[in-house]
Amino acid sequence: MKQFKLNTWIFPGLHGFLAVLFGLIALLFPSITLIGLAIYFAIMIILGGLLLILSSVRMRSFKGGRYWQLLEGITGVLLGTVILIRPELSVAVFVAITGIWAMLLGLFFLVIYFRKQLQEFEQYFFLIAGFISFIFGLLIALNPFKSSRIMMVLIGIYAIAYGIFSIVRTRMITGSISEES
Repeated sequence: MKQFKLNTWIFPGLHGFLAVLFGLIALLFPSITLIGLAIYFAIMIILGGLLLILSSVRMRSFKGGRYWQLLEGITGVLLGTVILIRPELSVAVFVAITGIWAMLLGLFFLVIYFRKQLQEFEQYFFLIAGFISFIFGLLIALNPFKSSRIMMVLIGIYAIAYGIFSIVRTRMITGSISEES
């Protein structure tokens, strides 16, 4: 019976433990974590590109989308190689794009605030969220190298909070299940 109790919460709660571990690594080593994620992403893009190239070569008799698949595979391999060669620059570009996206989202929220007839709570939400999103997006876009570390720290904090929540929730759910058994 003890073996059953151990397995009922440890294995489902493993993703929570891994999230906490990732969060701690992200907090302690934000730059290395970012570079590691970029390298991991590049390897996945290269492997996906190679699979697309192999698949298109195997489909020689099929004339339809074979060349588009080949082009997509070559593009993936090239993009992954560029990211592997310059992971720091790739991270900075990604963070800058994220900053621009946050600015656009903030502007969108502000437009909704000024153009729509909303309830009072919604008005304040769109005004505050729009302003904060635009300012943070601007700060991120202006200095993507520094912002990438800050973003990684925030992701680390989120991962730890999510992991703890997942472990506690899984423990509560499986604890009630094992008590019923």
